[in-house]
Amino acid sequence: MPSSSFPSPDVPSSNGSPRLPREARITAALIDLADTLVDDFDPAEFLYRVAEHCMDLLDIGDAGVMLALPGGPLRLVAASSERVRVVELFELDASEGPCCTAFDQAVPVDHTLNAAPSPRWPRFSTRAHSAGYTSVHATPIRLRGDTIGVLNLFRRIPGCLLEADRHLARALADATAISLLQQTTLDQHRTVRAQLEKALDTRTIIEQAKGFLAARHESDPDTAFHHMRAHARHHHLRLVDLARDIVDGTTTLPPLIPGH
Repeated sequence: MPSSSFPSPDVPSSNGSPRLPREARITAALIDLADTLVDDFDPAEFLYRVAEHCMDLLDIGDAGVMLALPGGPLRLVAASSERVRVVELFELDASEGPCCTAFDQAVPVDHTLNAAPSPRWPRFSTRAHSAGYTSVHATPIRLRGDTIGVLNLFRRIPGCLLEADRHLARALADATAISLLQQTTLDQHRTVRAQLEKALDTRTIIEQAKGFLAARHESDPDTAFHHMRAHARHHHLRLVDLARDIVDGTTTLPPLIPGH
């Protein structure tokens, strides 16, 4: 996505087809995030879609989604790239940064990254700036008055997130929370805690499968993940089920063809 403005309606997408106007893409994204009342709902795939919609609709370079069990610590569940995943994990390990503050205080946090370490978050700001990011916007994901996670938006160009994008980020965070809640209504025995536990647990097996594929096919982790996710979508498989089969050795993905 261009760094300075949103693409016009006639800009072709990556597959060569005309790109929809931004307003239409916002509507489609919100409808997609609301469509969770299905028996085979996959929380891991859903949260990756949240990150993808952020990347498509907002003027950012990377996105990450963190969730927490009630009373538990934040955990990373979805990231748009390996670069931001490493930064996010460092932030959690250091227990400092805008995402942690947005979660603890339940308020949006904007932070500009400079070459000099930030007095507020010196370790995080140094690591994020060295990774090529210039600013971060963290929006809490709130559910019935409780904060259950954070939507983390990283920019690679100068300047903070525009006001319109901050409002849209808030809407995407709210849609994420509502969708996670409405999913639990399918089964009265489910709880929000169980739903969050499922989302967090699936992250581990997906990371294992991603590392396995990267080593097996001699590719980088981002390429390995997109290869796995494309295979799951093409064959109508749940991402976590495919990841588990890859780790168990019951499924072998074909080598990735360069350029595809």
